[in-house]
Amino acid sequence: MKILFTCADKPTISRNKFHRETLQENFEYTEVVSEAKGYAKRIPSILARLPFKIFSQDTFFVGYMGHFLVPLIRLFTKKPIIYDFYLSLYDVMCNDRKLYKPNSLLGKFTYWLEKKSLQDANFIIVDTNKLIEELSSEYGISKDKFVKVHLTISEDNVYPKDVKPYSDSFSVLYVGSYIPLHNTPVIIEAAKIVQDMGEDIKFLMIGEGPHLQTCQDLAKKYDLKNIEFKGFMPLEELNYYYNACDINLGLFNSGKRANAVVLNKTNDSFRVGKPHLTLKTDAMSEAFEDSKDIFFVEDINPKTLTNKIIELKNNPELVKRVGQNALKSYEEKLSNKKAKEIIEKKIFSKLKENE
Repeated sequence: MKILFTCADKPTISRNKFHRETLQENFEYTEVVSEAKGYAKRIPSILARLPFKIFSQDTFFVGYMGHFLVPLIRLFTKKPIIYDFYLSLYDVMCNDRKLYKPNSLLGKFTYWLEKKSLQDANFIIVDTNKLIEELSSEYGISKDKFVKVHLTISEDNVYPKDVKPYSDSFSVLYVGSYIPLHNTPVIIEAAKIVQDMGEDIKFLMIGEGPHLQTCQDLAKKYDLKNIEFKGFMPLEELNYYYNACDINLGLFNSGKRANAVVLNKTNDSFRVGKPHLTLKTDAMSEAFEDSKDIFFVEDINPKTLTNKIIELKNNPELVKRVGQNALKSYEEKLSNKKAKEIIEKKIFSKLKENE
């Protein structure tokens, strides 16, 4: 069977890399991708080449940020399309980042495009049951189309490793893109409370994004001595900090998207066997158990986060045990190997039956 892979995002990001490798192991493989910097350059490159490849293929796999690619392929063929949906572009733009309103022209177009892409796909890969429920309800899509596959990560670059601790103090790590979903200012407010209490706790913030300047301004305003900011870094460098810090932080925001997602950095944390501390949501509760393989806070109050961090600092055996359980959970249900087994059973086997 001949299969074509395409995506609008970089083909080298972890989820696209995983799918490309898996497809090459199972099919006669072709791809139309671009490694250019930015969507404005990648998309024209893909559009210029994709139509000429469609007619020679038996099946199509549309990777991350392929919302417009699924309807485009469907214009030319009735053959099966596998769609790695991952996240709602409409929700990100209208509700999370609030770049435009839902009832604006752009909002209505994004909603239509997202619905069309889901309607046109034969198999839709998402990572939580909560997201399946929301997409099915929001767009009227049959739940039979969805295949739940946990997030995959770059296991070659993120893995357990014995390293020198980042700090002699109890260390708390944030890794991310400072998007509204993560609500990083809450972390800065918690760091202030920690400093005011005189607790020996160090915060490390790694990444770049919309709320970075806000966080840096708050840290300067509060004259925080217990926090360090580092910019974007590749995963192979980031792996040291995942292993060197005591706990890793997730998201601390409410809303539909926050309630329906598990983060890449959550799985990164589990992969290295370090406890992950995040807001309790339906998606997180679906996948993990509080104080067994993860730690939850019940609300997004900085004081609540502070109290939980101090509690963990004072319970090293609990932190160690939950970290060990997190690694075990990763190996049993979150590994890339497990994801391949799900895809092969629930998608590839069905395609091959219909050859």
